[in-house]
Amino acid sequence: MGYLVGLDIGSGSIRAGAFAANGKVIAIASRPMASVAPDPNRPDHIVWPANSVWQNSCDALREVVGALPDGALIGGVAVACLGMDGLPLDAQGNELYDIIAWTDARCMPYYERWSQDFGEDRQFLTTGTPARGFSTLFRLQWMADRHPEILDKTRKWVLIGDYLNYRLCGALAIDYSMAASTLMFDPATLAWHAGIAAFGGVDLDLMCDPWPAGTQLGEVTASAAEATGLPIGTPVVLGGHDYLCGVLPVGGFKPGPVVNVGGTWDVIQTTLPVLKIPKSAGGTGWTVEPHVAPGAFSAFGAAIGGLAVKWFRETIATDLANDDERFFALAFEAAAPNAGSVMFLPHLAGATGPIVDPNLAGAFVGLRAGHTRQDLLSAVYEGLNFQTRQILGSLEHLDVIPEKLIFVGGSSRNSALVQSKADALNIPVEVPEVAETTCLGAAMLAGVGTGQFGSVEDAWEAMRCPSTIVDPVSERIAEANDRFSVFEELFADLQGAHHRLSRSVRKKLASA
Repeated sequence: MGYLVGLDIGSGSIRAGAFAANGKVIAIASRPMASVAPDPNRPDHIVWPANSVWQNSCDALREVVGALPDGALIGGVAVACLGMDGLPLDAQGNELYDIIAWTDARCMPYYERWSQDFGEDRQFLTTGTPARGFSTLFRLQWMADRHPEILDKTRKWVLIGDYLNYRLCGALAIDYSMAASTLMFDPATLAWHAGIAAFGGVDLDLMCDPWPAGTQLGEVTASAAEATGLPIGTPVVLGGHDYLCGVLPVGGFKPGPVVNVGGTWDVIQTTLPVLKIPKSAGGTGWTVEPHVAPGAFSAFGAAIGGLAVKWFRETIATDLANDDERFFALAFEAAAPNAGSVMFLPHLAGATGPIVDPNLAGAFVGLRAGHTRQDLLSAVYEGLNFQTRQILGSLEHLDVIPEKLIFVGGSSRNSALVQSKADALNIPVEVPEVAETTCLGAAMLAGVGTGQFGSVEDAWEAMRCPSTIVDPVSERIAEANDRFSVFEELFADLQGAHHRLSRSVRKKLASA
């Protein structure tokens, strides 16, 4: 049995991990996942440079492979990736355009037109996936309108994970969970939805063939081996949506557990034994899509999480932007339960559930001259916790009542934050000992795809990690409930102002 490698492409970083067959972490490496706005006249046009994504992935892989014992056998590699973002490749596999990032606003008019013409309810009930301003379908429509010459040369439109798999082994494929993020996939048939594609004017020949996660795609080529340090012939296995890989090591492929995957986005996930798309969940931000675990389906609600903390660090705590030790000390102190007058609405990318409104924005409310940046960061953490509480409350649409929350991701290492989350949500929070669960989940799929494990269940039994449980402090429950009610009032009261501001900004950009 060889070591297994997982690559996690997230909005904040690219992370590679090498693991033993028992789940022991051998090495973790991280590189930036940096977006850019190349046209100063269009600051709303934001991309991930494709070559940078590939190069940084190669550097991270080379570092973890270099940490393995000499002559170590690598049993397989798999990629977990954020959804929706992709790029066109020509017949020779050359990149024709950089990867349009989910933070890019250029496709909002297409989203609004789709919501009116096709309909939000129809979209959700047909595919389980609500339309979003950054959905893949709208990227293709924008490209057809603005750069038809590029689509004329395009052989395949690939999402980022598919692009990396292609660079590793030459195969063009997409797993079911990533296909679902495009708006054009039918979870009932596990195939592209020809009717939706036709309505949207998309040629489905541009999309890769969908396969189950855990399918072996090919082997690392000589050129990819030179770039990554992976041995020539290392099996490349199809991974999937990053949050779904992240829940595998904590049992998030079985019905029952509710998992909070903390990262740039805060994802709340639960597994459904059968496909169920309840009408009442429409318009609440919930997505129902195929799981990376065969035969299962996942329901998730997501909202901005770590991005709010990153924004705070880069704009308010600028002197700590490159000082991890001091910022983490500030973050630990600030993560304690907030009792101040200032509150924070964390909708830096709009509200994504259970009220879906892309025109909403973030806000500090209750600021006084005496407030410090620690007070503001404390309000940021509290706002994120209350946002999670809203999403958890809407689980009732799926007939799920969480008894505890399993919290994974780098922010789960902050014990003060974990305690504040338990207090704000008023439920126990379980924290696994391994923070890099997304890399580990991808590695598990690599083991399944190469036959090292007979199933995802077998991989979980072999590689699962222990955890601890943090209970809410009973004395804080009443105060948390009171502050949550204020949070929800502010959410509603500022909605009109945010809409007016959004219209003003978009009018200005449209005239640029």
